[in-house]
Amino acid sequence: MAIDNEELMNDLQRVSAMLRRSRRARMKGRATDKEGNERVHDGSQACHAHHHHHHHRGTGFAMGEGDHGYGNHKCHGGSGRHGQNRILAVLVMQDGTTQKDLAYLLGIRPQSLTQALETLEENGFIERKQDEADHRSRRVHLTDKGRERAAKVAEDRKNYADDTLSMLSEEEKEQLSVILGKIFASLEADIAPRD
Repeated sequence: MAIDNEELMNDLQRVSAMLRRSRRARMKGRATDKEGNERVHDGSQACHAHHHHHHHRGTGFAMGEGDHGYGNHKCHGGSGRHGQNRILAVLVMQDGTTQKDLAYLLGIRPQSLTQALETLEENGFIERKQDEADHRSRRVHLTDKGRERAAKVAEDRKNYADDTLSMLSEEEKEQLSVILGKIFASLEADIAPRD
């Protein structure tokens, strides 16, 4: 079975995001001694065994809590164009979801989602309606214009992945997929909360 270029590109993005998180975690692990000299935490107090997730073709990496899986991992944002595209991509799969559930699926705070939804609504890509069963909740629906934009974004992503990975053979893509899976599992263990 051939490796899906888009899945492989998503895996590359996940590893890139995990590398940034790992670097931040290591920086936080640094401490200073009484004289103010920097000392590095070696992790010996709480070493973690690496938890290896099996990477299955076509499914991407196993996702843990806090992983988002679709491109941009800047959780505090989401109001930019890329964040809006992520919202549309989720709505293609789960149209009519509540704002609260949408924030959870995207891995961002509900307050951070509001600005992006307002922009998307102003531009006619979505509409928000009060939930008939729960008047405190609002459900987010794609408009026809929103579906068109989501389809265009998905096509652009696929074309980009195909173009970017076109120089690799199927065997090389298989190898890259396995390597990325190993890196991801190692980084995931590295940034896991320490007991």
